[in-house]
Amino acid sequence: MQNAARISSVIAGSPLGGLTRRGFVAGAAVASAVAAVPAFAEEAASTTDAGSAAKDAEAGQTVPSWLGEAPDITDDDCSETVDTEVLVVGAGDSGLFAAVTAAEEGAKVLLIDRMELGFGIRASALGAVDSALQKEHDEAHIDKTAILNDIVHYADGTCDMRIWRMWADESGEAIDWYTNHAAKTGNVTVENEWNMPLGSTNYRCWPTGHASIGTDMKWSAEATMLHYFIDLLNSYDGCEHRGYTKLEKLIVEDGKVTGAYCSTGENFDSYLRVNASKGVVIATGGYVLNRDMMRALQPDVYAGLSMIFTASQPYGDGIKACLWAGAQLDGTQSSMVFDRGAVHPDVEIGDPYAGNFGVNCLRSQPFLKVNSRGERFCNESSPYDYVFHAASKFADHAWYPIWDANYLDDIDRFHTIGCSTQYLREGGDHLMGGDRDSISAEVQQSIDDGSCQQADTLEELAEKLGIDAETFVETVSRYNDLCDAGQDFDFGKEPFRLSPVREAPFYGIKVGGDILCTFSGVKITPECEAVDANGDVIEGLYVIGNDAGCKYNESYPNLAAGLNAGLSATMGRHVGKRLAAK
Repeated sequence: MQNAARISSVIAGSPLGGLTRRGFVAGAAVASAVAAVPAFAEEAASTTDAGSAAKDAEAGQTVPSWLGEAPDITDDDCSETVDTEVLVVGAGDSGLFAAVTAAEEGAKVLLIDRMELGFGIRASALGAVDSALQKEHDEAHIDKTAILNDIVHYADGTCDMRIWRMWADESGEAIDWYTNHAAKTGNVTVENEWNMPLGSTNYRCWPTGHASIGTDMKWSAEATMLHYFIDLLNSYDGCEHRGYTKLEKLIVEDGKVTGAYCSTGENFDSYLRVNASKGVVIATGGYVLNRDMMRALQPDVYAGLSMIFTASQPYGDGIKACLWAGAQLDGTQSSMVFDRGAVHPDVEIGDPYAGNFGVNCLRSQPFLKVNSRGERFCNESSPYDYVFHAASKFADHAWYPIWDANYLDDIDRFHTIGCSTQYLREGGDHLMGGDRDSISAEVQQSIDDGSCQQADTLEELAEKLGIDAETFVETVSRYNDLCDAGQDFDFGKEPFRLSPVREAPFYGIKVGGDILCTFSGVKITPECEAVDANGDVIEGLYVIGNDAGCKYNESYPNLAAGLNAGLSATMGRHVGKRLAAK
């Protein structure tokens, strides 16, 4: 293990342990996307568990098993060498913004992705401040100081506020740039979500979201923009996109990252050397599909999952390559976990493949939520992952949203934002909005597939869900009293989001965590440069998007809709400009 001592130092201090239009990402399965679960199962066949770090230590290993050693690849193994100025690894939000920006600014760029094309730009929301669309509505004005402090508050101060300052200062321009390009397709428009809840919320909502709306019936907005940006990149002299090209390891010469070794072909059975004179940009999307990394780095999260939802292929390639090159892993590892991983009542939480994707709309609504003992345990009107974290204290990790016959009126009054939006309204998230008929149809569909339970009495509902009936009935009675009083004395939910559970039929779902992505990894500077164990910049290596650390601490401030995708895009544009100017 020639790299063992170095790897040990850089990870020191870090944890080692066909959708409908209203489906979470409308049209997320772009033409090149593969099904996430089969890919996950095929790629992550090892048996590493949450105790892998301890087992490694007992065995005298200083490199954790999820990381392993860098592959032994040399120039002699390569059938081709490519010279470029900027190598961008990953064609998602951050990678596409970086590659196309650098190309527009005059740099020679090679963009690679392990998929045929890549994931594309996230359609549901790109979060920004001071975009042209926001400036059209007074309601969309955001005080930068206020939102920055809110973000840092969510992160308990563990993030680098300078990174978020860059987002606040540059995201408006980045989204304007994207909006102008979207208009050139003739098939995609971008709209800002400026219509916030009428009632005051304890967790502040921010009008940051910008949704991409596709008008072409053949392709989604994501697919349209992916093809558009790849064609645009290829049109620039000296620039190219290559699919089925996977990063294997970075090339480090005299302490500087100068390129990378990649495997190519649909079976990744040949090797390519890429020389990048200006720098390498890592944007591979995190590691949510790498079972070993998830279990070792975020064991508590993994234990509470019932679903993994992604159309991309984030296996941790970029993060691992950075660590082999001497970069430091951020000590705070975080994920975007939704409160939507429904399972049938007899399914145990903890198997990411057990969930189904019905009734997305109702799981994130601030209805009464109870545990398997029938007890209420949280303020239901909070960020998505708060109920997930609260339920992690229970042995079964499960919780149960409960509502009654008046749910359509309740949802309208709740007026949630972002991808939990239900009703199509002016200034809302038009990618997610629907009407009463579409919402009730989804409920009926979930009843038919067995994920949602319907009953004429509370006792019957408790029996169908497998929860303690006596305590559940008492809990509902107490909750209804709070609704009548117009104040939640127990958990502090806003009065306008209290909804009595009195009128049959009654409904309930068993839910676990639904993970979208990890968004932590390598420690970076405010300029998105990777740093080593001493905090020194690794020249030539930039890390953006979900591969970059220093941004969060477990929770994601989803009430600033599109925050992570918007940050990723802004990081990409920022780095693209910087590298082109070198």
